[in-house]
Amino acid sequence: MKKLHSSLFKTTALACSLASISPAAMSDTILGIYAGAGVWDTSLDGSVGASSDPITSSELGIDSSKNTFAYLAFEHLVPVIPNARVALTNISLDGDSTVSREFTFDDQTFDANGRAVTNIDLDMTDVTLYYEILDNWVSIDVGVNVRMLDGMADVEVTDDSGNSQTDSMDFSGALPMLYGKARFDLPFSGLYVDAIIDYLSLDGNTVTDTDIKLGYMFEGPLDIGFELGYRQFKIDLDDLDDATINMTFDGPYANLALHF
Repeated sequence: MKKLHSSLFKTTALACSLASISPAAMSDTILGIYAGAGVWDTSLDGSVGASSDPITSSELGIDSSKNTFAYLAFEHLVPVIPNARVALTNISLDGDSTVSREFTFDDQTFDANGRAVTNIDLDMTDVTLYYEILDNWVSIDVGVNVRMLDGMADVEVTDDSGNSQTDSMDFSGALPMLYGKARFDLPFSGLYVDAIIDYLSLDGNTVTDTDIKLGYMFEGPLDIGFELGYRQFKIDLDDLDDATINMTFDGPYANLALHF
């Protein structure tokens, strides 16, 4: 069982500089709360295990699944204090297959031709502080996001004689990431296009989360609408304590959205 490498959790100089930018020109011109919750049809593509020969998600027979997410953002008129956004994502994926070759997962080597049952559970909590640097029919936000990961991948391989081998890998830790958002409102229509990216690159390892969506909002005392989008969350950690984690979680999603 391994923790993510501690160097990934150091705040980059760029993230620090964003947090210290004078917010005089970044004051939010909107006072309100934004919230949403929905379902993400998540697929997994990639590999994990020994750096020399990792096991792939297709070999483990990991299927796509529907997972939940929610977010809540508060924007205000105080120029010195950043706006805040909290987001929760829960991912659970299962696999069942016969792996024809020997493979190593974490510290355990599994025999060939065994039935492999895999379960991946990953909870992500994002706490984002940001400033709105443009607010019109085009709006732009920049800031820093701390993503807290709490996840585990379990593999159990059973041979023809009923003997089983098990191992697990821990994906827990906190990642400081750069945050950017751009939104384009089509005037007088209620339609908008929204794009969010969280990004970290350090020592040749990268983590990116890209979210692009189309939304429609019905205006009223409580604005309510819906959003359709596509999200890709990618972890690329090479040669991490003789292990590699190269995984891409992606797929379409739909959610309700509120503004009040």
